[in-house]
Amino acid sequence: MTRAALAVLVLLFATGCATQRAVAPSSASEPGSPAAGVAPPPDSPEAYAALAARDAQLREAAGWALSGRLAVARGNDGGTLNLQWVQSGPDFDIRLSAPVTGKQWRLSGSAGSATLEGLDGGARQGPDAERLLLEATGWRLPIRQMPDWVRGLRGPGPVTGLSVDAEGRPVGFQQDAWTLTYRDWWPGDPPLPRRVFAAAEGASVRLVVSEWKVGTE
Repeated sequence: MTRAALAVLVLLFATGCATQRAVAPSSASEPGSPAAGVAPPPDSPEAYAALAARDAQLREAAGWALSGRLAVARGNDGGTLNLQWVQSGPDFDIRLSAPVTGKQWRLSGSAGSATLEGLDGGARQGPDAERLLLEATGWRLPIRQMPDWVRGLRGPGPVTGLSVDAEGRPVGFQQDAWTLTYRDWWPGDPPLPRRVFAAAEGASVRLVVSEWKVGTE
């Protein structure tokens, strides 16, 4: 091998080693901080910060809509219903249908006023949508809090037992005597619940969302 060729090989070897060193981290991470590209642990300050950012993003949207399947139980009674829910600010339009019989109900209204259609004997009205539905059908749905809960938000009032996963999504919490559990999520920015379970004394609600639309006016 000539001296010139040997010099070229030495130069190439030295350059390759310098390139490898350049892509290596130049310094260690701060003590206690997650490594780059690694999700923070559940219930960490970083996870709660991600939760707050997600909450703010969702609350900016005045309207939304979902469709899915709802299973309700109260004592020994229960049933499965198809659900379509459209929300615009405080105004709601909830449509329920029984898959087997095809019977349909519509609960619509706003804060302090609700109308339930599809009943034998005609529509009923009342100031409390939850009570109106319970008295007419026996189904207990937390209508007042559900616009927040179905999106993975906490409603007005005290909350206990809040737990957050590594991506800043709620795992569960308790509010208004109900226990909420989030079992699955639709990916997106922000992610939205796919499966939500809610339970209170003597009652339970299970929601599986097949489609979300956020920003519906």
